[in-house]
Amino acid sequence: MMNKKKILVVDDDATNRKFLKIVLSKKPNIEIIEAENGSEALSKLNDDISLILLDIYMPVMDGIKFMQTLKMENPQYANIPIIVLSTDDTKKNDALSWGAKDFILKPVRPVILWEKISEYL
Repeated sequence: MMNKKKILVVDDDATNRKFLKIVLSKKPNIEIIEAENGSEALSKLNDDISLILLDIYMPVMDGIKFMQTLKMENPQYANIPIIVLSTDDTKKNDALSWGAKDFILKPVRPVILWEKISEYL
C-alpha cells in the first residue's frame, strides 16, 4: 500500500477549500488537512505534510506572514514545498521570495494544479 501524501490546504474561503478537496481527492493516495489561516496552519504542521497549498489574503495570519513565520520559527518545516494560490498576481514575487515553490493564479484550473503538485509529490 502506498503511503498517503498529506496536503495542507490553507484558505479562509470554505468554498475554495471544498473545491481543492474535491480536486485533490480524485487521487487515492492524497489526504487533505485544512486550515482557515496561517496561524491555524502552523498549528497543524508536522513531519507528515508533503505539500502546502497556501492562499495569500486571510484574516489572523496571511500567507506571506505564514511563510515568514515558517522560515523564522519552524525551520524544520521550511523544506515543505509551498504552492501559493492567489487572485492577486502582484503577490507572486513576494510569495516566491519568501520560499513558495510555485504560484497559481485563481480561479485554479484542476489540470494546472495537478501539473504543479505532481512536480513536488
